[in-house]
Amino acid sequence: MLLLVKLQDYLNKVVQGDVDVSLSNLIQYTNDCKESATKQISKEKRSYRIRMSGLGRPLCQQILERAGHREDMPYNAPVRFWFGDMSEAMLMLIMREAGIDIVEFQKEVELKIAGHKIKGTLDVVLRDEAGVERVWDIKSASDWAFKHKFAGFGGYDSIKEDDPFGYVMQGYLYATAMNLPFGGWIVVNKSSGQLAVVEAPEWQDEDRVKYMADAAERVKFLTDPKSKPFKPFPEEFETYREKGEVIRTGNKILPKPCGFCGHKTHCWPKAEMHGKVTSKAKFPPQVWYTRLKKKEL
Repeated sequence: MLLLVKLQDYLNKVVQGDVDVSLSNLIQYTNDCKESATKQISKEKRSYRIRMSGLGRPLCQQILERAGHREDMPYNAPVRFWFGDMSEAMLMLIMREAGIDIVEFQKEVELKIAGHKIKGTLDVVLRDEAGVERVWDIKSASDWAFKHKFAGFGGYDSIKEDDPFGYVMQGYLYATAMNLPFGGWIVVNKSSGQLAVVEAPEWQDEDRVKYMADAAERVKFLTDPKSKPFKPFPEEFETYREKGEVIRTGNKILPKPCGFCGHKTHCWPKAEMHGKVTSKAKFPPQVWYTRLKKKEL
């Protein structure tokens, strides 16, 4: 992973005080930050349209958006999104200063899928030491996601197995639109500042074909006026083990994909957040319950 080595090497030089930032790159960074602030604070109301960045998300979310349902967002949501933009601007500054060969940045792209023009904005195209250009996506991640999905035991296959935000499809859509390979993800840990580079496989034709076929089916569904909102994920019984026996608490837990969804109160109007009943921790993790009959064991 020469990309990660180059980034780490540059930041080590920063720590030692051996570098000075160039004025042109600093100006570009401040412009990126200004655009981020404008986007997050002065958001325009946009009509629904299919975009590459969201096509891989659960279809039940997207069909609700098409029907005009707005997501329930907590007050801190713009700050979280802003962190993501600022992290991207910071990483782009670091890559420019580290001498990474940047071919394209924030490029608008377009693909015709199932007879419809689908647009998106890719993060960055990089050229490696062998002269190969690849499309990369930049992500900021929580400490847990960084350790379990992107670094350590995580990686490309881990993201594929549990991808509620459609990151893999997003990458292949951008790459296909550019007729380039998908490189993977450049990730910053929002808590520690650590970096990770998650590489997509060198041989990716099979995955690309699979995700492009899935994207076509999704576009057909989302553009069909007969498609209606639906609830595909069943609620789950809360259980615990006692003397080897699995026992139900009588409570039901919100399906995992719904926990990340801003439409959860539409599909699950009685859902409530509560400390996990089966946890023995002093401060139990907070869990969404669709039915909370028993609040403690």
